[in-house]
Amino acid sequence: MLTHKNPYISRVQIKNFRNFLDADVFLEQKQVIIGENNVGKTNFLRAIQLILDKEFSDSDRQLGEEDFHESIEDAMENGAEIEISLEIRNYEHNSKLVAQFADAVISDNPPTLKVTYRFAPERNEFGKIINYQYQIFKGNMEDKKFTHEDRSFINIYVIKALRDVERELKSNRNSPLYKLVKQYEISKEDLEKIAGDLKDAAGGLLELDEIVHIKEALTSRFANLSGLQTDNEITFRTFDMDTEKLLYSLQVYMGIEERPVSELSLGLANLLYISLMLLLLKDKTVIPVIKEEQFNELLTNEGGEILTKLYYRSEQDKYILTDEIAKEDSDLLYAFMDEHNYRHQPFTILAIEEPEAHLHPTLQRLIYREVLHTSNTSVIFTSHSTHLASITPLEYIVHIRKADFYSKAYSTNRLSLSEGEKNDIERYIDAKRGEIYFGKGIILVEGITEEYIIPAAAELMDEPLDNHGIVVCNINSTNFKPYIQLLQALDIPWVVCTDGDYYEVHEFEDEGVKVSKRVNHIMETEGSKKFGWAGNDNINKILHDLGIQPKENSDELELNDYGCFVGYYTLEVDMMENCGDSGMDIIKSIFRDLKSGGKKMQENFENRLDSGDFWGALARIESEISKGRFAQRLTSELTMKLVPKYVQDCIEEIIKKIKDSYE
Repeated sequence: MLTHKNPYISRVQIKNFRNFLDADVFLEQKQVIIGENNVGKTNFLRAIQLILDKEFSDSDRQLGEEDFHESIEDAMENGAEIEISLEIRNYEHNSKLVAQFADAVISDNPPTLKVTYRFAPERNEFGKIINYQYQIFKGNMEDKKFTHEDRSFINIYVIKALRDVERELKSNRNSPLYKLVKQYEISKEDLEKIAGDLKDAAGGLLELDEIVHIKEALTSRFANLSGLQTDNEITFRTFDMDTEKLLYSLQVYMGIEERPVSELSLGLANLLYISLMLLLLKDKTVIPVIKEEQFNELLTNEGGEILTKLYYRSEQDKYILTDEIAKEDSDLLYAFMDEHNYRHQPFTILAIEEPEAHLHPTLQRLIYREVLHTSNTSVIFTSHSTHLASITPLEYIVHIRKADFYSKAYSTNRLSLSEGEKNDIERYIDAKRGEIYFGKGIILVEGITEEYIIPAAAELMDEPLDNHGIVVCNINSTNFKPYIQLLQALDIPWVVCTDGDYYEVHEFEDEGVKVSKRVNHIMETEGSKKFGWAGNDNINKILHDLGIQPKENSDELELNDYGCFVGYYTLEVDMMENCGDSGMDIIKSIFRDLKSGGKKMQENFENRLDSGDFWGALARIESEISKGRFAQRLTSELTMKLVPKYVQDCIEEIIKKIKDSYE
């Protein structure tokens, strides 16, 4: 397994181009770009294409008034400029790239290239704008032009969302299969021999009696119709199969029944196409199949002995690269081939718009987990798929969203998390299918009760969460810190709704020594001198650690200002304490329905409620029914009397944040 990864775009800066007024985002070798429709995902790729797409003509790169951000009035009359800069990393292992882009280097630690596109006015000697022209230059020197030759070393290939895969796979020179086969440089002699054999085999067709009869009949009819035409002899031939046509004829079939692409589902055809593109774009510095003459020539170079270790001879006297290669040997082989393989090696960044098109969710997860986790190709996806987002490594996410009247891009590239926190979030996102990325706003909660009750409460408030694009994310803990960091990094509005977890500090003597002990899961004792709320303590620490609040301790109202809403006890106990008689009747009725039989058990539960032993009542719910099942049932009978004020405030705050952010 060869370990070198392809060059990738590490940073994109866009000024005044279409949706983007001033965007600056850091990227990774694999990138999944998410965002709502019409937010600018395609325009983000278009900005990169203006520099790197070798299929673009000069006219494609020449922009117009309509390409300026809509907020800029009379852009070309007033001399506004569009500027797009790309930074590229992970090229230094390839000597040809190092030589080609010496003028583009802006940093040696880490090695970084920069290329800039600028669309700006040209002025006469009086300063009057005479026309607009684009230029693309390397590094920070405008006289070092980035040319078509440079794109033959590093470029981008974009697979559009609306793509005709069947046509692409059959389109001869444009077929990825044909291009892949051409990379292997099959010898002309081998191809000519095969073409000759095919022609000889097909010649037997001309000798069939039926074909001879057709030829003679056609010759006679043509002679009768042509009159004075003297050259009227008709000849049949099968075909002249030259080497290029022989390669064109190579087509992909699938399955035991060898179905052609035209008979495949759209999903499988897409999958086949993307698989071919990944093979096509793989780094070919190391030659997978070497002809005998070339192999012997390579052996004469210093370090050539690595070849005899890693290649085996085939029955056709060619040398085939082995499948299993240790990293140390892989690095030695790459360095050797980088120095002695003089074949031109282009590096192409693959961009795919909506790769999930026509693919079953299970296939999406299987295939793109492989692409995102193991492929060495640099890939950029734009996607609406929660299934794709859910298996994307945390550092590979870019979120494009509207901010006022322009789009901004935010990435997780520089998210500072411990390995444990990163793993926790990725496990959560995988289990929840990436829902945290796709909400206009997020309510972070610690448990299953909040996950059920908050959406139901919003319905009662006539503010359904779906209407606002709000997602409730139950993280099953109170460790909100990494989730807040993630949402902050992607600029997704958020609030936290968590239990207060009231506690008291009881002091007593133990063998003459004064001891303090925190007592949890109790109702407040009248006159208690030492008490607190674990929820408040936790949120205060998180906000202070993240630099969101300057002081270490804030009271409840201040925490609300930061978007954190903390209860008194737990949500269940808070509901029991403040719901009144009508609410108590609902709780009793649900317990009775879910726990049929056991009259004494039901009486004990109701007595606990009536006596104010809400912690005891909650314990019975947990042990006899489960909090999740109870909360799920409660949503169907919920009334506003059962909804604590801090939950209402939490819902109102996230709606306000979304409106402030999007409207």
